[in-house]
Amino acid sequence: MPTVLRWVEFAAGLPYHAALVPVTGSRRDRPEPHSHADFHELVFVTAGAGAQRVGEAELPLRAGDVVLVRPHDRHEFASNDGMSFVNIAFPSERWRAFADLAGLAGPADWDRREFPPSARADLGGPVAAEFGRVLGAYSGAPRVLDLVGLWTAVVPLLERADGTAVDPRPGWLVSACAAMRREEHLREGLPRLQAMAAVSSGHLARSMRRHYGCTPIGFVVGRRLEHAALLLATTTEGIGRIAQRCGFSSQSYFGRLFQDRYGMAPRDYREVTRRAVVPMDTQDIK
Repeated sequence: MPTVLRWVEFAAGLPYHAALVPVTGSRRDRPEPHSHADFHELVFVTAGAGAQRVGEAELPLRAGDVVLVRPHDRHEFASNDGMSFVNIAFPSERWRAFADLAGLAGPADWDRREFPPSARADLGGPVAAEFGRVLGAYSGAPRVLDLVGLWTAVVPLLERADGTAVDPRPGWLVSACAAMRREEHLREGLPRLQAMAAVSSGHLARSMRRHYGCTPIGFVVGRRLEHAALLLATTTEGIGRIAQRCGFSSQSYFGRLFQDRYGMAPRDYREVTRRAVVPMDTQDIK
């Protein structure tokens, strides 16, 4: 069974995680097969060639390839002659919030594709420069703004390769889902989402499944948990009060859902994020 990695276990409190990863022919130096519970990754191959194994498929990689790794991808990297790549990992909720606010078609659709979306970039071009900049910023004071710059450079590249530059999502759905990130809307929950969508419950459910891959209530619960995680990491408010602010009917119910989503109790999550430190040693692209 592959390992399932959770953001809080290795990058709690950080806006993103960055590394320059060498892959050799030795099994000892090869990243183990794994998937992600709650984060995406962008991979940029800087040198050499190899493969990304996703499930039973082997997808070739060479210098200049850019790949978006989704949370559910059970994957590992391999190379016989040596390969290196920049890996930028980031919480899925930040990625989806960016996509919603920017009105992007690809991110919601890419998560449902059979294989990770990929594209080609010039090793000396602006996309490569963005990966290098974000990698370098990680050893100092990494910011969400660094991520936004990278996403802004990479998304058009992936859209051109995938043909998803035109957003098929209806505007009413994008607007309603983006607005549900506001705390006052989260407290009202599904009724508020339905009111802002201004369509029948059946039409809303069908549209959510098609464009977001979830039910309306699943979407609301996910946004509530994301906001609760943010409050746990950035405030000293009691857990019961946070549950109320996010629209949960009871602290125990909130605790069960949070445990399922983040793999630990809210109190433990708060403690882990408070102990988070920024790694000091990060290699630059050579």
